[in-house]
Amino acid sequence: MIWFNGELISANDACVSPFDLGLTVGFGVFETMAAYDGKVFAYDLHHARLIKSAEVFALPVPERSVISAAIAEVIEANHYHQGRYRIRVTLSGGANQLGGGRQQGDVMVTARSADSASDGSSGSGSDSDLAKLAWVPFVINERAATAGVKSTSYADHVLAYRHALNAGADEALMFNSQGHLAEGSMSNVFVVKDGVVQTPSLASGCLPGVTRQLVINLCADLDLPVEECQLGVQDIDNADEIFLTSSLREIQAAVLLGTKARATEAVTGEVTGRLAEAYAEMVRKELS
Repeated sequence: MIWFNGELISANDACVSPFDLGLTVGFGVFETMAAYDGKVFAYDLHHARLIKSAEVFALPVPERSVISAAIAEVIEANHYHQGRYRIRVTLSGGANQLGGGRQQGDVMVTARSADSASDGSSGSGSDSDLAKLAWVPFVINERAATAGVKSTSYADHVLAYRHALNAGADEALMFNSQGHLAEGSMSNVFVVKDGVVQTPSLASGCLPGVTRQLVINLCADLDLPVEECQLGVQDIDNADEIFLTSSLREIQAAVLLGTKARATEAVTGEVTGRLAEAYAEMVRKELS
């Protein structure tokens, strides 16, 4: 069951106009968040980012309470009260001309088990779920109109993700047009070197991930030096630790394919482990 334009319906009954810009040209935005035992974590931050993304496309956003109620209805209708689930809110561009229009687009809220997510976002920070990374020959355009926007125009990221899978990895590392690390195809990327936590700055064109920002905040709480900066191939190759963040991955330790620290031998580093524990505690406190 999904929430579609104000109603709970079967996913099989959802009808999208063949002229909707979200379908025809990817003119839309979405937000993915994690629900634990029926409760969404960091909802306010996700809703705020949805508004910022929608502003770029000039799309109206339902009131916070409307989406919150829709999420609750979807969780209830699907009996998702135990376990971890991926909640997705999507706003489409409507059946308008490319030059614009006033046609209201569709608003959709869906939920799926995090374990069955097919968007590359599932994962955890345990050693058995260590992510294997691969560089891909595709770039993020940090000067694009949609840079930093959670847009449904996601084909570049999906192709990068598939390229990494074909190389035997779990996630792709993507450069920007200046040759600097921007992000993973489905995640934000952090490295640890000599006790300093580093991640690409927003100027790189990376998505301003909600979990990314929460981790930066956690570093301050734990007195861990943290820098938003430019990173390149050498920074990844020489990192003491690498980890990924996203709402579904949370904090996931990672290793680059082809380095001496092979995925079969690597373990979650000390800093990554501290942050993962602090993040899990933060989730528990907010949802308790």
